[in-house]
Amino acid sequence: MLKVMIVEDELPILGLMERVIQENKHLSIIGGYTNPAEALDHFLSKKPDVVFLDIEMPKMNGLDLAEKMLKVNENIQIVFTTAYQQYALDAFKVHAVDYLLKPITPEAINRITNRLIKTHNLLMGKPENADENERVSIYCFGTFEVRTTSGSVIKWPTKKTEELLAYFLMNSNQTISKWKLVDLFWSDMDESRAIHNLHNTIYLLKKALKENGILILIEKLNDGYLLKKDQEVFFDVEELRNYAQKYLEVTIENVKESERIFSLYKGILFGVKDSFWCLNFREELLGHYTRLTRNLVTYYIKIRSIHQAEQKLMKYLIIYPLHEEMNLILLKLYATYYDDFNRLQKHYNQYEKLLNEELDVSTPLEAQQVLRKYIQK
Repeated sequence: MLKVMIVEDELPILGLMERVIQENKHLSIIGGYTNPAEALDHFLSKKPDVVFLDIEMPKMNGLDLAEKMLKVNENIQIVFTTAYQQYALDAFKVHAVDYLLKPITPEAINRITNRLIKTHNLLMGKPENADENERVSIYCFGTFEVRTTSGSVIKWPTKKTEELLAYFLMNSNQTISKWKLVDLFWSDMDESRAIHNLHNTIYLLKKALKENGILILIEKLNDGYLLKKDQEVFFDVEELRNYAQKYLEVTIENVKESERIFSLYKGILFGVKDSFWCLNFREELLGHYTRLTRNLVTYYIKIRSIHQAEQKLMKYLIIYPLHEEMNLILLKLYATYYDDFNRLQKHYNQYEKLLNEELDVSTPLEAQQVLRKYIQK
């Protein structure tokens, strides 16, 4: 996975770029900056593989910033973003990999990603067709998909096969009774037929895993089944769980890892692939993600990187726009640290409208008080 830094002086565009780039499984954002000087200060410590640079920025434009970064790391890959095509020639004079015209789209990012990976592999002395993370990957946040070492998404023989695998993964290293599986997935059938369907689905699942070279085993133990996976298999849920057990707060030592884990959460567990049995898991993982967001915001406020704190809150609210605590923290951020009534009023109005339309309720009292106190001040 390539480490990406973004420099864009307009905050809304920066937020949009971060959301678009995060959709690509081969790219991981390690920093987003509206201030070119701040980006340059963090360049050496962050050690990005790729930098997306806006060309038109005040004080230091993207071309100047690229030249300074190349002096620090001549192997850095630069991708310029611009609203004006006439900058293309200037972009290539500083050895840019490519330039993208705004607005940046997922298609544009996907188009250049293969080239970025190939160039990175060559610079690192890897074979041209080697991916940096040649391993099986399992993604459950915002979707459910299993990707082979080549990056292709596995198509399952039946929906039940896919759902059964998802259930096993959420209960990894636990023996699950066949009777529990029958009750969960075939409760509308008589016992003999349900058992037959279970055996057949297990068979199809094992066959699909083996054919696609997936290092996941499903062992039969007495009257139950146990899923075991190779340690080299990437599993986003496991990454978040392990992080939550290891860290209670965000510090300068673990902020990079905290950002990586934060970027993995791209939406509700399994997305639209809804199952009643996953409700408790959704609550568990939402709790981890909420705590991580809160800790990141606290950390960035502490080091006075207020725009980073704002970005974390905005990303969270894209997924959970009605979350009361995060909306309140963002309102307080605008009132206290930005001292910006326009931002405060705009977000308050959006929140108020959403609550009215979705839940037919009024804005929480604490949120009303934040706005009222600012107006009185």
